[in-house]
Amino acid sequence: MKKYLFLISMLLLSACSTDDQSLTTNADVIVTGRASDYSSGAYSAVTEDSINSFSSLNELSATTSDVFAAAYGGYFYFFNKTDASITKYAFSDATTAIWQFSVNDPADTGANPYAMIFVDATKAYILRYGKTTAWIVNPSATTEGDFKTGELDLGAYADGDGLPEMANGVIANGKLFVVMQRLEYWSPTITAYVAVFDTATDVEIDAGYPGDAVNGIPLEIRNPNTDIVYEPTNNKIYIQGFGDYSAPKFTGGIESIDPDTYSTVLELDDGDETTHIYGQISGLAVHSSTLAYFVGYLGWGDNYLYAYNPSTGAIQQSSVSGLQGINIASIAFDANGRLWVADATNATVHIVDGASDTLLDSVSTVLSPINIVFAE
Repeated sequence: MKKYLFLISMLLLSACSTDDQSLTTNADVIVTGRASDYSSGAYSAVTEDSINSFSSLNELSATTSDVFAAAYGGYFYFFNKTDASITKYAFSDATTAIWQFSVNDPADTGANPYAMIFVDATKAYILRYGKTTAWIVNPSATTEGDFKTGELDLGAYADGDGLPEMANGVIANGKLFVVMQRLEYWSPTITAYVAVFDTATDVEIDAGYPGDAVNGIPLEIRNPNTDIVYEPTNNKIYIQGFGDYSAPKFTGGIESIDPDTYSTVLELDDGDETTHIYGQISGLAVHSSTLAYFVGYLGWGDNYLYAYNPSTGAIQQSSVSGLQGINIASIAFDANGRLWVADATNATVHIVDGASDTLLDSVSTVLSPINIVFAE
């Protein structure tokens, strides 16, 4: 069931562009997307019109193809990685920009922002994949001069190409955990790390791994992609690692971190070159101590969705028709336990009841969906 929301000028003098900033559009969900030929990117504003029934307004704020969004406290933040800009919007008015700031240093380029992790409405961290420093920012600032408030130095984790490749992070128990891929010229040949910072002081914490030249937590998985989730009941941080794209080499999986002791456990091994039941692990979403999903990647456009119980390790392939053998770009749970699946093959997001593994609805995004964020 696919529904589209078309906006037409009341006077019928001209078609109303989806970029028209004079429109007031309420959104419950924001889905970023890119054209299949990578010529452009934008976002879709998705509204729940009735229970489990959705419609979308698409191709908003069209720009380059390398985009993503983050969200907190009734606002979402639309990132253009190419020019390192961030634009703030309210979910209640998803087409009117509140401000737009740069996350490049003065007279510099190439910050390549990858994630924004929130402490509260006035403090967040922006991870800059193309630099050795993350920014500490005030999301509630009204001027660009007041936006950046500090930095985190991750230069100690830089590898042979001079960068640590900070990819994502999460906050747990008053600490920020920053995942660094440490790809040397795009190859996951060395150990990935997680750096830990006290969010009150922004001082790095020594995780206590003797013999290491850095303070962080070494991971067994390589190439931790973008999915890191804290699950409070289990008191575990779950990280998804892809391994090596090029070979492929099966050095990924799902690894957990105890946020208090900093010990790690390989929860799911992706196998080896001979035996790899699920393929490589390309996505992870955790809703509770007993409900999670991950994406098994057998090749480009040949991905499969699996239900996963983090407490028992039980795994079952999703039975939802149409969620096999497609390009699943990302997955995310909303607050109601519904899993949103970004189907880049069909430019659609599918909404699945996580508890019953049944399809509730599907909605077009026109562009191939990249990531999904929700209003609080």
